[in-house]
Amino acid sequence: MNTGNLSTKRLAQRLADLTSELLENCQLKIERTAERLNLTVAEFRLLQSMRNNKVLPAGELAKRIGVSSSRLTRILDGLVAKGFVCREVGKKDRRVVDVMLTAGGEKVQAELKTIYLQSHQEIVDLLPPEAEESVIFAIEKLGDAMKEWIKQ
Repeated sequence: MNTGNLSTKRLAQRLADLTSELLENCQLKIERTAERLNLTVAEFRLLQSMRNNKVLPAGELAKRIGVSSSRLTRILDGLVAKGFVCREVGKKDRRVVDVMLTAGGEKVQAELKTIYLQSHQEIVDLLPPEAEESVIFAIEKLGDAMKEWIKQ
């Protein structure tokens, strides 16, 4: 990449501004959705990180949401009190704590998925029809480029 090119610098600045604004808007959407489901943002993030798993080791959850073990314990305490998860000593390794979704947790996850899909449908509905495929293409390419950048 030619970093000395003025148009490249302008593009990078515009991209930085747009991604910053997008992240802020996503954070607001997360906060509103969490509030709607009577969850803290941390609880929301934990439940969302379990969307493809009914059981995960606590250490894996801490990594996924980027928190310390002690912070994870406090988040789990709240979710256990709400009846959304339970903890169990690992079957293969007693040093591991497995976190499992309860039926209530699965219900909240289903609600979360519905709300998320609905909000994204509302966003798509605001796009002009001729722009829809271009937006998806651009976001996919940006995601691929970011994955490559992270590897460096």
